Amino acid sequence: MNNLKIKTFPPALRACWIKLNSTFAKKLQPTGITPDQYSVLRWIHELDQKVICQKELTKLLFTDPNNIASLVKRMEKNGLIKRHAVASDGRKKNIVATELGRKKWLLSRQIALELEDTLLSELSENEKRFLLSSLKQISTYLNGKD
Repeated sequence: MNNLKIKTFPPALRACWIKLNSTFAKKLQPTGITPDQYSVLRWIHELDQKVICQKELTKLLFTDPNNIASLVKRMEKNGLIKRHAVASDGRKKNIVATELGRKKWLLSRQIALELEDTLLSELSENEKRFLLSSLKQISTYLNGKD
């Protein structure tokens, strides 16, 4: 039974992600958006052109096109984003945030930053840099394997 407490990398990372996502979802409840919706709004606002297409979101959120289509459809229905067909390719949809989406993103961004500060507060600056660097290195390796 004691062996169940010993975590190898995949279960430890999964347990951390599930708890982090659950914690973030609870903190976002007052804003009325989900962690996935936050991620979409974050990508829109952090890109220089403030517009993103659904295909790009699929890659950035590491999910499939059906999940993205459903997510952005709900977000558009809730007034967070607008989708526009690209003139040169009617199948391609560009996504922009609405004023409501921008307000929700600013509010939820503050929640995300506070959560990040809290979670990383026990780590030294070197440990924070090492953690981020290691996660980026693992991600790069895994994404190169596809």
